[in-house]
Amino acid sequence: MKEKVKLFLNQFHWYKLLTNRIHKSTVLKDPKAEANRTYKLAFKKNIDWDNPKDLIEKIYWLQINSDTSLWTKCADKYLVRDYVKECGYEDYLPKLYGKWDNAEDINFLGLPKQFVLKANNGCGTVLIVKDKSTLNSEKIKRKLKRWLSLGFGYRGAQLHYLKIKPCIIAEELLRNNKEDISISPNSLIDYKVYCINGEPEVIWIAYDRTYTGVYNTLYDKNWVKHSEYLVSSDYYTYHSRDIPRPKCLDEMLDMSRKLSQPFHQVRVDFYVINDKPIIGELTFTTGAGFFTQDFYDYLGSKIDLGKLR
Repeated sequence: MKEKVKLFLNQFHWYKLLTNRIHKSTVLKDPKAEANRTYKLAFKKNIDWDNPKDLIEKIYWLQINSDTSLWTKCADKYLVRDYVKECGYEDYLPKLYGKWDNAEDINFLGLPKQFVLKANNGCGTVLIVKDKSTLNSEKIKRKLKRWLSLGFGYRGAQLHYLKIKPCIIAEELLRNNKEDISISPNSLIDYKVYCINGEPEVIWIAYDRTYTGVYNTLYDKNWVKHSEYLVSSDYYTYHSRDIPRPKCLDEMLDMSRKLSQPFHQVRVDFYVINDKPIIGELTFTTGAGFFTQDFYDYLGSKIDLGKLR
């Protein structure tokens, strides 16, 4: 219930501004305190900074104690395109229609009928435009200005986001394949590949996403389902439905290996459009609350922090 109340309040800019100021104040005093606050919500305990064990503890340890400059570049929804091109996967990116540092500079006349607007540095700051002719451009620009004014990264001590220069990008609007609509009528199907030390471990699938929740399931690299590693919450709900094995699964896994090579851990997110993997984003501070503690411990055990210490 608390999660649903937060989701409702998060619709309002004043609430985002207020909570952001609170989290900013905490981070500036002690980023570990904000990290502990977020971690404790999911795990009911503080982070063991001296001996981190599970995946989320180790992500926070890396956030505080290691060089995350490449995290910053690759978490930037605009600059990550350069990294993807360097890896040889430019053809697997959504089409880019434009990029603006100032919302007032957007020329909607130059955009196609359908597109997606995104802030490059946030979570959930996405606007789907299915028919440009119905847009109130001034209202949209005010919304985009609010997005750019928020200092994303203070909440949850996701410090690498604080170094991203905010901008707005316009990309092509991707559509579900016909066979996917019955599974996920409200959103694209997200294939989220968890990679540790440059090797894919599991594929977490989020689908039929709405404002109040999302269905999810988990498969290994051989496309065997592992519901025993999942837990449900107010927002994340495990569904027993079988998700068909993507024809491009092997290609998706190979791409994940190359894209994740420089990192101890990263989540590489894909959509599948006409049997082709399309890169969504790279996520370094993945959320928590949908895997069991044992599985978080297992993923964490794969990361050796010894050399970094």
